Amino acid sequence: MQEIVVIIPAYNPDFKLLKLLLELIDLGFLKIIVINDGSLKSKKIFQKIKKLKQCVLLEYSNNKGKGYALKYGINYYLENYVNDYQGIVTVDADYQHLPNDILNVSKKLLGNQDSLILGIRDFNYSNVPKANSFGNKITSFIFKLLYGSKIIDTQTGLRGIPNRYLNFCLETKGVKFEYEMNMLINFSKKKINILQIPIETIYFNKEKSNFNKFFDSLRIYRVLLTEYFKFIFSSLLCSLIDISLFTFFLKIFANLNSNILIIISTFLARIIADFFNFNINKSIVFLSKENSQKIFIKYYILSFIKMIFSATLVLIFSNLFININEIILKIIIDILIFTISYKIQKKYIFKT
Repeated sequence: MQEIVVIIPAYNPDFKLLKLLLELIDLGFLKIIVINDGSLKSKKIFQKIKKLKQCVLLEYSNNKGKGYALKYGINYYLENYVNDYQGIVTVDADYQHLPNDILNVSKKLLGNQDSLILGIRDFNYSNVPKANSFGNKITSFIFKLLYGSKIIDTQTGLRGIPNRYLNFCLETKGVKFEYEMNMLINFSKKKINILQIPIETIYFNKEKSNFNKFFDSLRIYRVLLTEYFKFIFSSLLCSLIDISLFTFFLKIFANLNSNILIIISTFLARIIADFFNFNINKSIVFLSKENSQKIFIKYYILSFIKMIFSATLVLIFSNLFININEIILKIIIDILIFTISYKIQKKYIFKT
């Protein structure tokens, strides 16, 4: 495989890394970049790697994380090899990616220079730990819900990346395992095509992983849900303003007919609260660069529709359940509208 460079970040690898390298060389890979991510052991393995003419070993003293190592390798590739090759394939050092699967991803990359290529595992196999299978399915579901792309294996380290997207990868935030999730999010936001090809699902029993199931999972989910959490905060703030103004207007216009009172109070409170919510969502939640005037109109059209639904449903249910306070009903109804509003704003208004 003369047109692709393999990049392998490695922290305290065992001899499976050396086995992987020798098999890749036998398959015809002529350039493999290995990054020693501040390993505390494995000295003999790295000494052997240095003797392989097809391998370039990059080293630094302290462990900085998988994301840092990947970007370190990508930057080295851009400075030294980008004009001679078509792209890179990132590979884990623990032999969970078989050489033939790496070759297949490389071939797929050569024929799809406008796409990110993912080698995806099947988590339904019996040899996959149930916790891993369940966790990946939950993560995949959340990713689809929030970002619109169905990624079967969100944590795969086997990825083919063409030259045109490598600077984009360097700009992606993250230095540890969360970097790979950030990459998927950014590619999905940019509407870049993501191709997924099946690979063998390999798990080695009773082996210690560099992946900390608690802290690294926490980092990944923090990245995955950051935008949604910001949207929740923005919406809670907007709801607080909305409910406060709604309560205020109920008292101000208390002498009006009850049905008219609910409608007027809902509309006035929503118009004021949404003005604050629009600015927070545009500048903080979605980081949108869309023209403010155009999306302001779209936002208020959506807001108007939400107001109609909110006021109508509060009116209907307040008549059906006369013993329940209108404010409680409004809170329940607005929560139901919440998720739908998030998806519409993300996809059609702020376009992220």
